[in-house]
Amino acid sequence: MCGITGIFNQADSSIISTMARTIAYRGPDRRDWLILGNHSLGASRLIITGDPRASGIFCDKDAGLACMINGEIYNVKPLREELKHAGYTFQTDLETEVLLMLYRHWGIDFATKLKGMFAIAILDGDRLILVRDKLGIKPLYYAELGRRILFGSEIKAILAHPEFRPKINEPALEEIAVFGYVHTLDATPFEAIQQVPPGTIMEFTSDVKAVKSFWEVPGATYNNSEKQPQYPDAVQDLKDTIISSMDTVLRHGDHPFGIYLSGGLDSTILTFVAKNILGYPIQTFTLADEQETDDLLAARRVASILGTRHLERRVSIEDYFGALDHFIWHYESIMAGGVFDIHGAMAFHLLSKTVSDHVKVALSGEGADELFGGYYWVYTHPLGFSDRIRDRLSKLERAGTSVIAAVEKLFPLPEDEHRYRRNLFDDLIHAGLSNYHLQSVDRSAGAYGFEVRPAYLYDDIAELALNLPIEYKVTDDQITKRILKDAFRPDLEKLGLDWVCDRQKYGMPAAVASIAPYIKERIEAAVSDEDLKHHPMRRFLRTKMDVYLFNLFTKIFSLENEYATQDCIPQ
Repeated sequence: MCGITGIFNQADSSIISTMARTIAYRGPDRRDWLILGNHSLGASRLIITGDPRASGIFCDKDAGLACMINGEIYNVKPLREELKHAGYTFQTDLETEVLLMLYRHWGIDFATKLKGMFAIAILDGDRLILVRDKLGIKPLYYAELGRRILFGSEIKAILAHPEFRPKINEPALEEIAVFGYVHTLDATPFEAIQQVPPGTIMEFTSDVKAVKSFWEVPGATYNNSEKQPQYPDAVQDLKDTIISSMDTVLRHGDHPFGIYLSGGLDSTILTFVAKNILGYPIQTFTLADEQETDDLLAARRVASILGTRHLERRVSIEDYFGALDHFIWHYESIMAGGVFDIHGAMAFHLLSKTVSDHVKVALSGEGADELFGGYYWVYTHPLGFSDRIRDRLSKLERAGTSVIAAVEKLFPLPEDEHRYRRNLFDDLIHAGLSNYHLQSVDRSAGAYGFEVRPAYLYDDIAELALNLPIEYKVTDDQITKRILKDAFRPDLEKLGLDWVCDRQKYGMPAAVASIAPYIKERIEAAVSDEDLKHHPMRRFLRTKMDVYLFNLFTKIFSLENEYATQDCIPQ
C-alpha cells in the first residue's frame, strides 16, 4: 500500500508536497516529491519489499524518466531475470526499477507482462503513462485542468490542488441511487474526476489523451462441452491454481500475514491454504457486535481447528458513529443501499483498525463472490433481483438516459432467468467489484497504513475462474460456489470443517446486524421528515440514511453550501 500523485505540465514543489501529504497515511514509512522537467511527482511509501531507504519515486533524471507504483508486482523476480537475460542491469532491488526497464524494453505493452495489484505512473519526458491492474484492485484517479493532468491514488490528492473546484457528478448520483455504487467504471461522485479503468493504459501528452486496454474480462458463458474442461478436471485445476497462486502471494515480502476470518467458505479456505504454505500460526481477525453472532462463533470454531492466533473485536453503536466521518473521508463516495449497503464497508473499516495494530499485510476474500457466484439471492433469484433494481430506478425522478440504459442492458425484456444470471456475472465483476468492494478494501487499508491483498483476484485464479461455465459455479437447484466448495471439501472434511461448505453466507453487514436497528433510530432522530421531503437533492435520496450520508459527504468535502441545507448537516 502506497500513495502516488502528480501534476503533468506543472512544476510546483509547494503544491505537489501538499498533494503528497494529503494521502501520506497510505505510506507512513516515507514521503517524497520531486520536480522533473515541467512536471511534479509525489509518493508516500509503505515498505513491504525492496530497500527500506529508497524513495517511492524511482528516477533517471538524465533520461527524463520516473516511475511510481501503488501495489505489488507478484511476478517481479522472473521479470527481473528475463530482463537480465536481455542485457539489462539493475542498481536496486526495487519493483519500480524493474517496471521502468520493462517499459524501456516493451514500451506501453509492458503492462501485459505484469501479475499483481497495481496502479503505476511513468513519466517519460513530456509523456505521462498511467496503468491500472486488470480488475481494479488498486485505484488511480485523474482530472484535466486546462493542459495540466492531476492524478493520484485517491481523489483527495486531486482536491488538494488549489485551483481544482470539486462539484458533484449528478449522473453518478443516479447510479448510486439505483445500484448503490457508481456503476460507470471510470466515473466518480465528483464531476471532472475520473478513474483509469481496470486493465487500461492511458497516455497523456500536452494535447493528446490515448486509451488502450491491455486486458479485458472474459464474458460469462454457459457450458459448451466441446470447449470447457470436464467438471472433475476443472475442480482439480482450480484447487491446484489456488494453492500455487497463494504460494506466490504469500512469499512476496517477508512480513507476517493476517487474515480477515468470517467463518465462511472464502476466508476458511484462505486460512487453511496459508497455514499449509507458511507453517506457522497465522493471525486471524473477526468483528461482531455481540457475543453470539453466527459468524463470530463460526470464525472462532475455524480458528480453533486451524490453530490460528485469533482476535475478536467487539463493536458498539458508539464505535460505528465515532468512525463514520473517518470512513466517509477515506471512502470518498456515498452509500445508498442498492446491491450493497454501508454496513458491510463500515464493518470492514472498523475491523481494519484492529488488523493494522497487529500486522502490516493481510489477506481478504474479496472477489470470490464475483468469480464463483457467491451472492446467494442475486445469483439464484436473478428475476427477483431485477425487480429490486427496476423498483429503485422507477423511484428515481427524471432518471437520465445512461442509468436507464444500464438497467435495460442488465435486465432486458422479456425476462429470462438464465440470461439475467449471466448478465449479473458480467456486471458485478466490473464496477460492483472495483467501485464498491475493492474501493472499500483499499481505502480502509490505506486509512490505517497497511496492505490488504485480495488473494482470489491473483491473475491465475481470476483468469481460470472467469473462463469456467456458470453451471460450475451456480446451479439451477440453487447451489452457489459449487466448484470452490468441491475443490476443498475433501480437505475440510478431514479437519471437521465440511460444515463451512454448507453455511449460509452472511457477509460483513452481519457483523453489525444487532446494532443496525439502533443505527437506524439514531438516523431517524437526526434527519426530520421535512429534511427528507425538501432536500435540494431529494430526487437522489429516498431514505433518511441517504440524506444523512449525503450531507455528511458534502460537509466533509466542502460541498454543503451548494448541495445541502444547513439545518440537516450532521453535527
